[in-house]
Amino acid sequence: MNSQTKKFVQLLIVLLVGGFFIYYAFKGIEWDDLLNKISGANFWWLSLGMGVSLISHWLRAYRATMLYEAMNYKISTKNSLLAVLIGYMMNYFIPRAGEVSRCAALSKTDNLPLEKGIGSVVTERLVDMALLILILGAIFLLQFDLIIGFIDSFSGSSQTQANTSSWKFIILGAIILFLLGAFIFRKRLLEMPIFIRIFGLLQGFADGLLSIRHLKNPTLFIILSAGIWIGYILMMYFCLFSLNATSNLSFADCLTVFAIGTIGVVLPAPGAGAGTYHFFVMQSLLLYGVAKDDGIAYATLVHGTQMVIIILLGLAASAITYFTPKINDKTESDLK
Repeated sequence: MNSQTKKFVQLLIVLLVGGFFIYYAFKGIEWDDLLNKISGANFWWLSLGMGVSLISHWLRAYRATMLYEAMNYKISTKNSLLAVLIGYMMNYFIPRAGEVSRCAALSKTDNLPLEKGIGSVVTERLVDMALLILILGAIFLLQFDLIIGFIDSFSGSSQTQANTSSWKFIILGAIILFLLGAFIFRKRLLEMPIFIRIFGLLQGFADGLLSIRHLKNPTLFIILSAGIWIGYILMMYFCLFSLNATSNLSFADCLTVFAIGTIGVVLPAPGAGAGTYHFFVMQSLLLYGVAKDDGIAYATLVHGTQMVIIILLGLAASAITYFTPKINDKTESDLK
């Protein structure tokens, strides 16, 4: 299979996944009722949520300048933010195209080599992935019963408290047995090709994370990274108050919605999670007694508003970047 065919197949899979979830999520939805719910939303709370989201984007842009500085490229937070917005916008049109578009924008304005820009994005993604795993792990432990209930809802059965407790012991026991087995058979595992590749990937992951030690202020980098994810959670929390059906949910409830909704963002789908995000957020809200129609209204409101804002800001950022004169060519030694 050549590269063009492979790309076509990948795009087709993404479109099919997105189309399936869009159909399933909006199946049976009364569109007039959905529009009435959205038009009747409290846009003050929605604006507050979107404002927090924009702050998270700024934090991401500022954090990125620390990585560029470590590579001896002095890039302003303004240009970094423009590149971030362009990248987010492109993700709505072409899945996973944001990273390259973001790096291309900085290559245009600041002569940042494309390969160095992509390297910095990889480091960012590794840090974000590590933090996301920690956040989701903590949420899973805090909201174990509800998340197990969410998983159980797909099988059509309902867990009693005793069964839920059994699940806890089963999962804990499985983890202990896995770790014990891995320790006992560690020498054999290290000789198996599949584990050699896995450990190689883990080593690369660890090396990427450890690279932040070379930053001038790694502590600030970690604080900014945490602030980005806190902002995403607060965005979803504030937006809950925009609809009457979701306004009674607590911050702890929002954590569960965030954890399950993240699945929809991670899954490959066009429109930066269109369909997948709606489905998983709606399913998570069902756990709290929020009707499907209201859950879809909330997901559509959050996803749609973000999409409109990001596309408009991305277009503006693209225009500014296009008309921004490129800085004079400078070598890395000039900037040391």
